[in-house]
Amino acid sequence: MSTAVEVPMEPVFAPDVPARVRRLYGTRPDLFVPAGRPKPKRETSWSIAPGNTLGQLLVWLAVCVGGWILALIVMAATLPADVAAWSAVVLAGIAAVATVGVLVRTGVEDRGHKAVRLEHGKYLLPEDFDEDAGRLLGRAQRAVKTVLEATVTRRGLLDDVQNDLVLPEQLWDIAQVLREHTVLRARQREVARGMETAELEAVLGPQRRALALSVEAIKRKVDLLGRYADRVRSADAALRAEAALEDGDRYIELLARTEPAGDTSIVQGFADEATALRDTLTRSINAARDAGRTLALPE
Repeated sequence: MSTAVEVPMEPVFAPDVPARVRRLYGTRPDLFVPAGRPKPKRETSWSIAPGNTLGQLLVWLAVCVGGWILALIVMAATLPADVAAWSAVVLAGIAAVATVGVLVRTGVEDRGHKAVRLEHGKYLLPEDFDEDAGRLLGRAQRAVKTVLEATVTRRGLLDDVQNDLVLPEQLWDIAQVLREHTVLRARQREVARGMETAELEAVLGPQRRALALSVEAIKRKVDLLGRYADRVRSADAALRAEAALEDGDRYIELLARTEPAGDTSIVQGFADEATALRDTLTRSINAARDAGRTLALPE
């Protein structure tokens, strides 16, 4: 019985894949080929649809020749002979150059297809993962997105953790291992299908235990990412609260204008809250940094 597979909505790219290839997924996802399928071949108009390409070229040649003959007749009737002759030569040259351009274009590979083809194996698509792997990868992707899009990250408050370098490497490593988990689980199911023998269990038993250990190790890695994201989210919340406190003076002025004998405890409360929040923000930033350093890449 098939079940819906929860997989990440976005592919995972190796850190060295160019940004232009990453952006292509948003506009031309059909170009991307799962890692489990063969690397795509070079494609041109001739290799994709040779009959259509030949037909289009013949139509082009017919239009060029017919247009040139028609122009020659018109020029011969309206222009001096020498001008008409030179004009006919020029038009023939233009048509020849254009025809060469069309011929070259039919033999050139689409730039987007070429870029994706060359990077095949350096990206993993949702189709490359089974349900268990997809769920774990989705958690890792959400954690990385939380950290990279956080205000404290954009403001450089966590620069010493090198998120822009560390997190893409971590995500790619996790994705590669999860892809291998997917392949091995499928292989085990295929081998064990319809058979339960002592000999088979002697082989598959240790393999299953090894796979389970690897899965647990990846879960711990994803949990670390999740905890880091939680710390960053807390630091972000403290930073937003600190920004909200900047409006405190306006509230004090409002009270002074509307309540001449205003409650001084409210004013003191603003000051106390500001002090406490600064301490909270400092602790939150330090906690996020500590969590991030656990993900640091090896030297």
